[in-house]
Amino acid sequence: MATVLKVFPNADKYHCNLVNLYVIGKTEDEKVFDYQVVELKRLIKAFNPREVIIDINGIGVNFGDAMIKPTLDPLTGEILPAYGFFNRDEYDLIQPRNAIKILYGIKATSTINSDMHSALYSAVYSGAIKFLISEKKAKDKLMATKVGRKMSPEKRIERLMPHELTSILINEIMNLKTKPTGVENKIAIEPINKRMTHDKFSALEMGVYRMFLLEQEEMSHRHNRGLSGTKLTFFRHGGVKG
Repeated sequence: MATVLKVFPNADKYHCNLVNLYVIGKTEDEKVFDYQVVELKRLIKAFNPREVIIDINGIGVNFGDAMIKPTLDPLTGEILPAYGFFNRDEYDLIQPRNAIKILYGIKATSTINSDMHSALYSAVYSGAIKFLISEKKAKDKLMATKVGRKMSPEKRIERLMPHELTSILINEIMNLKTKPTGVENKIAIEPINKRMTHDKFSALEMGVYRMFLLEQEEMSHRHNRGLSGTKLTFFRHGGVKG
């Protein structure tokens, strides 16, 4: 699962728009590891993000290792470039020197998981995340246009898919409840309906967590420069979460 966020920093609080969501590996054939790497690199080419957040725990280690190598796109014959990590020392010696360093690797611990949960719920309930409209509203708007009415059923489904996935994402968020861990005010999450997955939630919260870290870094820099009383405006492009 990949989410695309556009982040808007400002003097007081960072906020973001959810631009799009993608299911990487929709079919059994496409769930092959190498194919998912190609799909993510296609998204990077399409959106040209400033940062790409990747879970490099467990099988994510192999995913990270594949991202730092050039990749052949079997559909186009194009060689997709190697991307490098800028925050992980363990990759400095193994990734190519000319790799495009936009990858931010997260190796979650119980503490990081708690911080990610807190950052996401804080952003959701404070309005710091702007979600896509529901698929029903999007369909009504689309069908009110000549272009929408002339679309083939396949194109219409493709156009509305991000909105459908957004509705599923919101349902995932509502299906999860926080619970204390008993360790230094850290929290964990658990599903109310245990049959519902939360892969979209997980993809979103890693991107929001990175936004939270950037916000904290900027506030720290402002404090160190003695600019806490000065109103500044910043702009930063968002990235893809894989």
